[in-house]
Amino acid sequence: MSTDNSVSIIGCGISGIFAALQLKKSGIENIQLYDKSRGLGGRLATRRSNDGKFDHGIQYIKLDTVADLPEIKSLIRNNILKETKISNLFVGNDGMTSIAKFLAKNLNISKEFKLIHIDSDLNSMVMNFENGQRIHTNSIVLSSPVKQSIEILEKSNINIDSLKLADINQLEYFPAIIIMVESEVSIDLENEFIQEYATGNFSSITDNFKKSISKKENFYTLVCSHDFSNENFENDYESINSRLKNELDLIFNRKYKILSNHKWRYSTPKNFYTLDSSINIGLDRFVGMCGDIFTNGKFDGAIRSGISVASKLLAK
Repeated sequence: MSTDNSVSIIGCGISGIFAALQLKKSGIENIQLYDKSRGLGGRLATRRSNDGKFDHGIQYIKLDTVADLPEIKSLIRNNILKETKISNLFVGNDGMTSIAKFLAKNLNISKEFKLIHIDSDLNSMVMNFENGQRIHTNSIVLSSPVKQSIEILEKSNINIDSLKLADINQLEYFPAIIIMVESEVSIDLENEFIQEYATGNFSSITDNFKKSISKKENFYTLVCSHDFSNENFENDYESINSRLKNELDLIFNRKYKILSNHKWRYSTPKNFYTLDSSINIGLDRFVGMCGDIFTNGKFDGAIRSGISVASKLLAK
């Protein structure tokens, strides 16, 4: 592709960020990222509350297939990403959001830009945002969860590959409900800072103080199980917390308070796209799609998918 062409990346999660970094390294200068939220990083998410902090998305990452990437080495060298006492388990030194912020520090990002639909124009595409902005672009990369991207595509007036659309329509996610608790007492966890469960209403509990995320002690993130999250996702937080009360009372000996809740409608993939690690669904112009659902549902897979979609665009 020409280095003068404009590229718009929808979604500022890790796959979108790495797509942008790969394009920038290859000489593409006109790159703009857009995210519908006020922050960036997707499920690399950290929240402050009551003088403490919680990671309320991804709790840790494994580098596996991306450990040798220069961006990963830079994160470790700059003490943004640190290895825990558990082998090959890494966390953000100031919360998981700090990873995305560091990687994206030299990228152009527009926040609170929710893409609604895309129109074709004579020599470009026109992105229509919820805030009323209409922005022209030569190429688009959709790095948001596939279900959100499909919703955009189905409202759009552009030529796309119907067979690929049918394939990605089969992809599904598990939802996740997150509970953030301040306890009066410290609880013992099996591993350094986290305990994971195969049964019950919670899939994991993380101690954000022992994880060195919160400077205040006894700040715990509880991730609800797939089954509980799916059954209760549309319920309000009051009823969700009420259903969890007995289990929370048992865990924290009734000496706790729930400071915050969060819902991830598209948390981890139920199934995966197995034909490639990213796709170009556009016929006339490049409309790429990437994300962890195209690989392994993990941090390293999201990175590989972002690099993959950038390589496809560069080859155009």
